[in-house]
Amino acid sequence: MRVRIIMIFILLIVFNSCKSTKTTSSKNDVVVSNQISIITNKAPYNPEPGMQKLRDKYEKTRSNGEVKLKKPMHFLVFGDSKGSKHLKSVLKIADQLNPQFCLTTADLVNKGGGDIGEKLYNDLDKDAGWFFRKYPTWPTLGNHEVGGPKKNTRQKNYDSGVKNFGDFFGLKDPLYSFTYGNAKFIALDWIKVSNSPERLEWLEKELIEAQGMHIFVFKHRPYYTVGHKSYKDVEGKSTVVTELFSKYKVDAVFSGHDHIYYRTLRDGVNYIVSAGAGATIYDLKRESDAITGDAYYGRIKGMDSEEFKFYASNKEETFLNKPMFYVVSVKVDGGKVTFEMIDTNGKTWDKFTYKSDF
Repeated sequence: MRVRIIMIFILLIVFNSCKSTKTTSSKNDVVVSNQISIITNKAPYNPEPGMQKLRDKYEKTRSNGEVKLKKPMHFLVFGDSKGSKHLKSVLKIADQLNPQFCLTTADLVNKGGGDIGEKLYNDLDKDAGWFFRKYPTWPTLGNHEVGGPKKNTRQKNYDSGVKNFGDFFGLKDPLYSFTYGNAKFIALDWIKVSNSPERLEWLEKELIEAQGMHIFVFKHRPYYTVGHKSYKDVEGKSTVVTELFSKYKVDAVFSGHDHIYYRTLRDGVNYIVSAGAGATIYDLKRESDAITGDAYYGRIKGMDSEEFKFYASNKEETFLNKPMFYVVSVKVDGGKVTFEMIDTNGKTWDKFTYKSDF
């Protein structure tokens, strides 16, 4: 009897040790093996195969194990379309910029959970599928991806939203990382890392492993904003997570959620809100939070206003009477990282070059 109890105990330990809710940083573990999406009835918009083609073509490993690129890195960052008709013009300019790959800051659908989520992902397939096939596009999970029918509980919508997201993009977990050249990219999901010891531990491990590389984090909820979101939602101050970003010398943190543009440098880290892929532009409710050197764009005089403003880092202001939508272009050449905010007409509104130690 005693032997049987011991064996059961050992089996329980083994079972629990194998359980994990996190995707490892190995590029081979990021994607699922499903060949057909249940939602679209075609291959998922899995970015890894296209990314591997880029690695095969441009990566070169030196004798000391260091990975270099034969061609400077170029990627785009965009998010918050939520089914808008303007996404088509955003993808048109994105295509003209000819990036190697893209990152999204989430909310590409208005609701991602339940049956409505399946319908809206099918709509996204029609509007953006061609782009996702042409350019490896790495997604993140936002609050709208985990929203769903009002009749469902929040947890049910969250679970089905994560499931639909994974099915559409072919991902095992919305929390993941991948590498390209001498850079690591870390995707965080909707849940606040500061509220999850497990996520915080995972993030620090990823950051430690990325030392000596460029590090780019992309997610939905910002850490700093001059837009519409509350302080409960977006703290606008140093937190345990932003302290990690500074400690491990993250190059940039990209986010969406607040439908504005915002670029700020805080404690050595560039924070960029790229949330202009088509959804309604929000007002500059927290403009007083800006610091010297910031650049931003948003609606002025409240959400019912049709007046917009771009504030440049040199303090020049430009006023517009209609909203503009945009992408953020990022070019990495050695230790030089150049960020550009480019609207759907191809105009560059903000350009900033950051030099790292590499």
